[in-house]
Amino acid sequence: MADKKDAIDAEVKEIEGGEAKEEKKEKKGFFSKVKESFNNSMLEAKIESAYKKDRETFTMYKKDEMFSQNLVGDLDGLELTVWGKQEVKAHNVIIDSKDKAYYIVSSKETTVKSVVEGFEYERPGTIITLDDNVEEVKVVKAGKRFFLYKG
Repeated sequence: MADKKDAIDAEVKEIEGGEAKEEKKEKKGFFSKVKESFNNSMLEAKIESAYKKDRETFTMYKKDEMFSQNLVGDLDGLELTVWGKQEVKAHNVIIDSKDKAYYIVSSKETTVKSVVEGFEYERPGTIITLDDNVEEVKVVKAGKRFFLYKG
């Protein structure tokens, strides 16, 4: 019963005729928290979208993984700075939007900046060091194994 009392405030108001009527109002705490959470989620989506808007998309291929992963960021020489903390392992391959391939050498955490409505925000990012000395080979897939194609 005490829980209900904590969750609802009772306000007594006089109405015509001298009778008292009790009006119940829910505390704003729950709805304020929901609204704040929604607003924060919307802001985070805007920040990420603003960062990714004018940047290049790269595709990362991992050994023994069926699906590739898209990364969005900026390539400066052989350093690729991308949005978010990424799980990156050496020797995997990244291909840019122009179909140029790179081997991954290493990675480290950093921060990236995004501007939304005149405000600058910093969020986690990853710097991936690349090697452009990539050798493409033709293979024949046999089950779970690959063999060099000699034809």
